[in-house]
Amino acid sequence: MPRHDVAVYAPYASVLYEAEQAQPAGGAEFQTGMLAKGLAGEGLHVAHVVFQVASLRPPESGGVTVVERAPLQGQSGVGPRLAEFAAVWRAMREADAATYVFRVGSAALGVAALFCRRYRRRLVFATANNIDLTFESFEDNRPNREFYRLGIRWADAVVVQTSEQGQLARQGFPTLQRLAEIPSFAEPADRTTEPAEAFLWIGRIVSYKRPLEYLELARAIPDARFWMIARDDDPATPPELLREVRERAAELPNVDITPTLPRPELLERMNRAVASVSTSRAEGMPNVFLEAWARGVPALTLSFDPDGRVAARGLGISAQGSWEDFVAGARRLWQERDQRDELAERVRAYVAATHNPAAVTERWLSLLRGLPG
Repeated sequence: MPRHDVAVYAPYASVLYEAEQAQPAGGAEFQTGMLAKGLAGEGLHVAHVVFQVASLRPPESGGVTVVERAPLQGQSGVGPRLAEFAAVWRAMREADAATYVFRVGSAALGVAALFCRRYRRRLVFATANNIDLTFESFEDNRPNREFYRLGIRWADAVVVQTSEQGQLARQGFPTLQRLAEIPSFAEPADRTTEPAEAFLWIGRIVSYKRPLEYLELARAIPDARFWMIARDDDPATPPELLREVRERAAELPNVDITPTLPRPELLERMNRAVASVSTSRAEGMPNVFLEAWARGVPALTLSFDPDGRVAARGLGISAQGSWEDFVAGARRLWQERDQRDELAERVRAYVAATHNPAAVTERWLSLLRGLPG
């Protein structure tokens, strides 16, 4: 008899359990924490598999057990790759769950598929980003890509956040056993009463998020203010891109850039944002949009619009790839930043209806209960 009903595998979510958080969790990691908490609140015994925690802070839900796995062993070269696979296997054995939910777009998913077949456990793959299904991050690593694809094919279910992700999954894997679209969680929040002071961009400095476009937006509207929370400690950050972001930001007096903020301070800035801005060309359902909408703050997106919802539901401004419309939309939001009561109520109503934790947890419970075995 497995010790846990569900194990949620998300190594980088270790930051959620640090007594002193050096940086806030990313959107994907935050979502796994909400999932673990939600399932535990429904009476399930839940394990959250994360990297080792320096100083463990007990989970908010007593039904969640934190299972710490070994640090990343490396994924290039036969020796480091095998060591990493062994670390994943050991962590899964320690978690000992009837069902494993993996929210990682890596070869670890292939290890999970082999483990679940060996011990007759169930496997659910939950996508975080569209690139989880386009495999762009595996361009130079075919062995890891193929092992990852094996994990998707062998999963008992694949969970997507949007219809667009569902289409990508069906195109790439027409024989999937089960495909379910489940919205992301949005933590409830009060509507902000703070004055809107600046646009807000939050993300990692990686090519597909296109941070330089945000700085060009700031250059195009010199009378507006721009905040940029840009993580610079990601191993995937190209050094030349980091250098260019820093140099361009230094040239712009209307830009305030910082690599990280504690979560309370980050949310305090969200409360004072004109809009949550995305310049990314690929996402899933951006957590920064959800947190902004919950507070009545609109979105401003250059290209990526999940299922066209920003445009169709009036949740802000979607430029649909047009730089001219992006700049014009930003100017309008800046000029109307003190007259947006109707917009604030609309975005809050959307997020409360679609992304509230109780409803999303129920969707997950329905999926898990319906899995074979």
